[in-house]
Amino acid sequence: MSKRIKIGLIGCGMISGSHINGYLAHPQHAEIVAVCDTVAANAKRRAAEVLSTAAARAKSAIADAEKAGTAEAREPLKADAARLAAYSDNGVKIFNDYNEMLKACDLDAVSLATPPFVHEPATVAAANAGKHVFCEKPMARTATEARNMRDACNKAGVKLAYQSGGTCLDATSYAIRDYVTSGKLGDVYYGRLTSYRVRGRPNVDMFGFGRWFLNSVYSGGGTIYDTGVYLINRSIYLLGSPQPATISGIAYRGMLPEYTGEEINDVEEHASVFVRFTNGMSFTYENGWSSNMSGQPQGIFIFGSKGAFSNNKLFVEEGTWDTDEQGNRRRYRENLVETPLELPDASFPDKFRDFLNACNSDAQPVSNGDVGLKVTEIMSGSLLSAKLGREISVEELYELEALRTEPTPGWPIP
Repeated sequence: MSKRIKIGLIGCGMISGSHINGYLAHPQHAEIVAVCDTVAANAKRRAAEVLSTAAARAKSAIADAEKAGTAEAREPLKADAARLAAYSDNGVKIFNDYNEMLKACDLDAVSLATPPFVHEPATVAAANAGKHVFCEKPMARTATEARNMRDACNKAGVKLAYQSGGTCLDATSYAIRDYVTSGKLGDVYYGRLTSYRVRGRPNVDMFGFGRWFLNSVYSGGGTIYDTGVYLINRSIYLLGSPQPATISGIAYRGMLPEYTGEEINDVEEHASVFVRFTNGMSFTYENGWSSNMSGQPQGIFIFGSKGAFSNNKLFVEEGTWDTDEQGNRRRYRENLVETPLELPDASFPDKFRDFLNACNSDAQPVSNGDVGLKVTEIMSGSLLSAKLGREISVEELYELEALRTEPTPGWPIP
């Protein structure tokens, strides 16, 4: 039987509620034993939420057990109810410094629900303490930070996962990846991913977000770090995790209504990126928090020599040749046929269960440190390219990040 992973939650702001619910949904596999936040009131509030949510889930599990028609269905529910009810006796420890939590608590893993500027130091500290790490998106502000996180976890022999990997955990994504990587789609040479909102800028058109979203020093960037990360993450998975080689990006800020707050706003509202991979594939990403565009096709499009994907629809080319009386080919008549995907007969875990499974096995999470590093190279590289007005290589990206004389990780957009 797999070990029940003891979790310490670092960061008790807005997004931490999803982490709490994520682990409490798997009481057999996870136990939240501590929470930490520099704001004491936030930590106390989330600790109380863990206890109240666990109690509510225990009550629900008991009700479901009473309705179960067989002992086989009933007993796991009763066991989950007992584990959840035990939270009221065990309690949840509260900390204001994650270093103190790492020293004082018997933890197996930490879950980072913090802004991006905390991810690297907290991950390295947890790895050095021998703890697995589940990290919010984006994994890091810069490629250098992401590499430090991955290397620290690899050196310590602990697992590193991050949140946007949930976009890959379904049968359709698995099937598309199989078509791409197995050769069923032929030579996959190009792809395009388009996603935009009409208006959806944190603290400009949408409110209740942390002030750090609009400050590149704390966030790393704007729309590409906030929403684009999900799409880039999924594309890297679908393509078989190719290594970016060169990156060319443009970025824009200036959509109406203008930001009128007092905080810094130096992040992009739109980014378009062209990436060349070392295996010969190329990909274009278009992502926007804000645009004057509506009703146009969005999603992911993958081009192969034998077929293509338009979002989750597979098209296979089954054309024929017209011939003359002697059988010589004269004209090719294309015939694109929408073909049902060959879906695997398997269930897929959610992102939290995927992480917990990895903590208890030799497997890597679907979005691990290697994948997160490639995603961060694309994001950071796109904004550096936009700033320089030219294509850059991944090697150059690291060189320029290393030349900074001040700890200002974002590439601000004027």
